Amino acid sequence: MNTASQYKAQGNGQGIMRHAPQPQQTQIPSQYLLQQLQGSHATNQPQTDSSNPSLLVQALFQGPQSHQGQRIGNQQMQPHVVLGSQTLQSSSVVPPGQNQPTSQSPHYDTIQVEDPTTFHWQHQVQLVQMSRKCNQPHFYARHAAVSSRKLLGKNGNNNMPGVDGSQGNQPPNLLEATKTLLMSTDPTAEQAESGENKSATDPLLWFKKLSNDTQDEDEEIDASTLKDPTRQLWRALDLSGQQLLHLSEKLFRYDFLTKLYLNGNGLTELPSSIRQLKSLTVLDVSQNLLSSFPPELGILFNLRYIYAFDNRLTDIPFEFGNLYELEFLGIEGNVNMNPEYVNILAKRGSRGLTIHLRDNAPRPTPPKSRQWIYFSNDGEIIEEQEYRQQQTEDDIVNTFTMMTYNTLCQHYATKKMYRYTPSWALDWDYRRERLKEQILDLQTDIICLQEVEHKTFDDFWQPIMLSHGYKGIFHVKSRAKTMKESSAYKVDGCATFYRTSKFQAVERKHFEYGRIAMSQDKFKKTEDLFNRFLNKDNIASVLILEHIPSGNKLVVANTHLHWDPEFNDVKTMQVGVLLDELQAVIRKHLSPKDITKVPLLICGDFNSKVHSAVYQLFSQGTVDKHEDIIGRDYGKFTEEGFRHPFHLQSSYDSIGELPYTNVSPTFTDVIDYIWYSTPSLSVKGVLGQVDPDYSKNIIGFPNADFPSDHIPLLSTFMFKKSSAPRPDTRVDFRSDFRGSRKT
Repeated sequence: MNTASQYKAQGNGQGIMRHAPQPQQTQIPSQYLLQQLQGSHATNQPQTDSSNPSLLVQALFQGPQSHQGQRIGNQQMQPHVVLGSQTLQSSSVVPPGQNQPTSQSPHYDTIQVEDPTTFHWQHQVQLVQMSRKCNQPHFYARHAAVSSRKLLGKNGNNNMPGVDGSQGNQPPNLLEATKTLLMSTDPTAEQAESGENKSATDPLLWFKKLSNDTQDEDEEIDASTLKDPTRQLWRALDLSGQQLLHLSEKLFRYDFLTKLYLNGNGLTELPSSIRQLKSLTVLDVSQNLLSSFPPELGILFNLRYIYAFDNRLTDIPFEFGNLYELEFLGIEGNVNMNPEYVNILAKRGSRGLTIHLRDNAPRPTPPKSRQWIYFSNDGEIIEEQEYRQQQTEDDIVNTFTMMTYNTLCQHYATKKMYRYTPSWALDWDYRRERLKEQILDLQTDIICLQEVEHKTFDDFWQPIMLSHGYKGIFHVKSRAKTMKESSAYKVDGCATFYRTSKFQAVERKHFEYGRIAMSQDKFKKTEDLFNRFLNKDNIASVLILEHIPSGNKLVVANTHLHWDPEFNDVKTMQVGVLLDELQAVIRKHLSPKDITKVPLLICGDFNSKVHSAVYQLFSQGTVDKHEDIIGRDYGKFTEEGFRHPFHLQSSYDSIGELPYTNVSPTFTDVIDYIWYSTPSLSVKGVLGQVDPDYSKNIIGFPNADFPSDHIPLLSTFMFKKSSAPRPDTRVDFRSDFRGSRKT
């Protein structure tokens, strides 16, 4: 067996790591450790009480034959595992033969920089020196172990690599030193580069989530562990100084890892499967033989610190422009690095370099077009050709299409909020044109838009839509009433357009949820109503249409609910108010014998996932004792449960909803819906998902291809034979349907 042969773990004989064993040098069994660290991820592994560190370590360090350590030749190996921000070791003593610091330091080359005096490059110089001192077996694990003992007030033997026994002190941790240096830097340079002003928030943004900013990574770990006690207690892995030549794919199953230390090995590449470690915040690959970064690192948007000192790197992938959290990228010692990137980093820092990469990256290959999914009369998915063959002339007459789309108001699309989006793709002029192209190309009969600025509706959308055969209405959010006219004109709201060749308006209504709840006695004035519900400004815009080819009436409600997941009870209450008011509107203007037979569409951005109380209320007609509303007091709505008489279903329910309708690095899920009344309407088709191959390589919208952080939903509906009667009168609106600025 040659020196590069694969070391086999004692447990099941499967190779985990490949390395070249060095004579007279103890190797810690990282390969054996990785097998044992599978824990609850492996179904054939016994469960261990993760709340007891001593039991956990005992389980991790005992192999199938209950070995306390594994041997290579005559060398006893001492395993390590990092738990959270601490490291547990089976021994704190350096085994005989372990590499010790030598008096003769190895020679390292230095990158030539145009201006090496900048504080950004001085950080590189200072931190690369510290990194080289960390180039020892399990340096980080040993450092954390010593720190843990000091915190506990225990005096241990500090005579180990990386610890100054004579002084009783250890050198500062590389990560801690990086944070200290960055904190000492004047933040105005980065603010100027990002174009953000961290002054008081504009009143226009009071009701909008403004940032993807996160806490310190260790605080996040502690918080997530408290919320979910089943999660792993350890999230850092130290494989430094192990002479590893290759990494097994099994390593990348540990997607809970937040810190991975691979420095001081012989790695020539990082596999593309590293993309699975989406929780990583710290990656140290210094002092290896890497010639390139894998582009897949750009998917790991949580990365804040990348140390790649002293490799053979020559370039940085454009995908690093996605790393909007990146605070430090260490590249000193890579003497053949692209000089353009070196000088940008020296002048503008790591954040400036990622911004440059983000804004100058070539446009990615556009996604494949979203495909329509068609349904037969019994609801089965069929091919388009079969669908066309089944359609009768009567079916065509009674068929129409509908779209709902949150267009992302330009006042919310800030550089601070969407730091991963190229500045040119975030620019409103670019996004506005892409939105126009998207919406008009889909040629939908009814279009419901959310987050439309009032001024944009009047100056942009209405003229364009009118020229393409549409009329529309607009209702602004409630807070516009409290602002002066110039500011109120910038508030967003809901816009609804209809194709005049197929529909004509019968009536329109505007629901302000807070005003309705306050003005009507049936809504009990509780503490939750005052403190949680009334200070939200969400609205609904309702339009009653007549379908010209068939004469059927159709009620269309367009709404945008509150965004904050901490206020799911408020969203449920808003839907309760909406459904209650819709009953009154339908009875007044359509006078149906059976209110459930009236064709009804309710669409918009509901900011609610499929397991929410909002979804349950729509789909089941009632919600009671749901976690979203438990403990809240909204009078009869929470005492007796929310109920409504309509029989509603999501138009995408036949395919189990889309994979997502909203995409951001920290949240990707379905929150937009089109609800329809099943007694009077049937779904004949829906626009399918975004190209999956495209989706796996992006971290969020908007981008060059998608101008909003939401995607549009489209459905084809057909009136069923039984329909509501036509009313005796019709309201004739002005031709332009201009929304009042004072509404």
